[in-house]
Amino acid sequence: MRALVSIAFVASIVGGSAAFPDRSLQGQSSAPLPSAPTSGSQSPAPTPGTNSQPSGPGAAQSTPPIKTAGSQAASPATPITILKVTTRLVLVDVTATDHSGKPVNDLKKEDFEVRESGKPQKIVGFAFQPPPSANSTAAKPPQLAPGVYTNIRTLNGESGPPTILLIDALNTPFRDQAYLRQQLVKYLEHIEPRRNVAIYTLGTHLRMIQDFTSDPELLHEALKKITTQSSMFNGEQESLEDDFPGLDPNSSDQAVAQMAQRLNEFEAEQQTYQRDLQVRLTMDAMEQLARNVSGYGGRKNLVWLSGAFPLTVFPDETLQNPFSAQSNYGDDLRRIAALFSANQIAVYPVDARGLVGSLMPDASQRATSMAGMRGGPNAMRTLQRSSTNLSSSHDTMNELASQTGGRAFYNRNDIDHAIALSVDAGSTYYTLAYYPEDKQMNGKFRKIDVSIDRKGLQTHYRRGYFASEGTAKDNKVAQMEFGRALAPDTPIATALPFLVRVTPPDKDHKQVTIDFSVVPSHILFQTQDGLQHAQMNFVTCVYDLKGKQVGKPQSDVLSTQLKPETYAEVMKRGLRFQQSLTLPPGKYVLKLGVRDQQSNLIGTLATRLEATE
Repeated sequence: MRALVSIAFVASIVGGSAAFPDRSLQGQSSAPLPSAPTSGSQSPAPTPGTNSQPSGPGAAQSTPPIKTAGSQAASPATPITILKVTTRLVLVDVTATDHSGKPVNDLKKEDFEVRESGKPQKIVGFAFQPPPSANSTAAKPPQLAPGVYTNIRTLNGESGPPTILLIDALNTPFRDQAYLRQQLVKYLEHIEPRRNVAIYTLGTHLRMIQDFTSDPELLHEALKKITTQSSMFNGEQESLEDDFPGLDPNSSDQAVAQMAQRLNEFEAEQQTYQRDLQVRLTMDAMEQLARNVSGYGGRKNLVWLSGAFPLTVFPDETLQNPFSAQSNYGDDLRRIAALFSANQIAVYPVDARGLVGSLMPDASQRATSMAGMRGGPNAMRTLQRSSTNLSSSHDTMNELASQTGGRAFYNRNDIDHAIALSVDAGSTYYTLAYYPEDKQMNGKFRKIDVSIDRKGLQTHYRRGYFASEGTAKDNKVAQMEFGRALAPDTPIATALPFLVRVTPPDKDHKQVTIDFSVVPSHILFQTQDGLQHAQMNFVTCVYDLKGKQVGKPQSDVLSTQLKPETYAEVMKRGLRFQQSLTLPPGKYVLKLGVRDQQSNLIGTLATRLEATE
């Protein structure tokens, strides 16, 4: 829904041949946003209540509205509210299958019951997403004037919900990556051409290899670009004990026992540090991925191809301090699950390791056989630890799938079939909407239960949400996230949609002019003293074609205190802002970003620019 309204907004302000304000208006502090001045008219006077705080070298101005091709003003788009901030409408996507695993397509609104924290809720909205249509065609992007760009993305709803294939090399053992790639090729050989699929990879950072497309050939070409990745996280990690087979913490020789104990503790500390870093990189990438695809309306299915990571690492009783190696990533995982759920992203984890049998010997194996393994008496402890971590990594998959309405697949070698099942399972669903009976936004987690008045059905849906009035976080953390989103190789963020016109310098103008227009229905305005307040951060980063930053980023903060009539104009025409910067002749990549400092929604896009003499 959000994406559809964004498209309507684009159509209302740019049409087929719309233009941004004339460059002659540059440098004038104009109202946000009066009618565009016509030829011969006086320049608009500054409007009280708008304050920009530039922090970069260029001039920054609030700009007049975009001129449209027609003579009449565009009608306002239907507003889209920020779910956790301006409305308490809760959306729950539900997949329902019968005993054979086939989607159930004939349920009605009255068949569903929703409970929140045990209390029945009134369903005020109901929709059914049928299977993808065989006759669906690719959605056409909005027609923009030359030099105008946007991070608003369009997809054809008849093609089913978009699917993201995330190839996680960070958490997948190196030895399993080649097989995973083979299985992906096998899956793409049979993919239905009407499905919208994007391919991302996760190494030490997140990369988008292919944006959403329904063209199987493009997906095949993207897969060819992916190579196996070895790192400190996914290699074959031999225990230090293997290098010192004679060391035994249970040795009768006290010196040998102490040395073995210290070696074990050192290794445990190293593994804990490495695992913490690995999880942090994964969580950061997941959060970034949510920002990148949140601008697409409706449900999104994320197929996470990974070896995962342990949800809980239990105390190691063999260490002097058993709890030094203990870790629990449950809170981190639930935070990411809540973010995914808020953006209608269902996660389908698929274990890239395929079929993994028990790592422990069964009763038919002689215990003495373990002593002959490399590592001697320490081998059993190593296997116990590996077996526990395997089970816990499956817990991670189950937890993330359960909290977001997906399903986990593991202990199977037909990974291509598991991917197909994941995509099919999330393609047909029901969307339920309700306003919580509990109106207090106290930040607590609220459990959601959905029941269907039909026996024998299996359902998957998100299990709850945090009743929070926004996404408040430490400003330094928010700034760091915004900075990462503006890196040259970071995929664009779509949570905060905007348009921008980039005008290169010419013989009469020495500066690059950048005109922003933010879709206003995604901005968190707060009412105070009858005025509408917003805090927006506009940033332009310049890179050369090799990805090296050129100069300092142009960063400006726009604070608004809008009167009702001005606010009405903003809602019609967008929130405008202008930057200008001076660049020497050359070819550049501009990474443009907008952040709502009150909701922490982020939007970014990238475009190329050539500056001439």
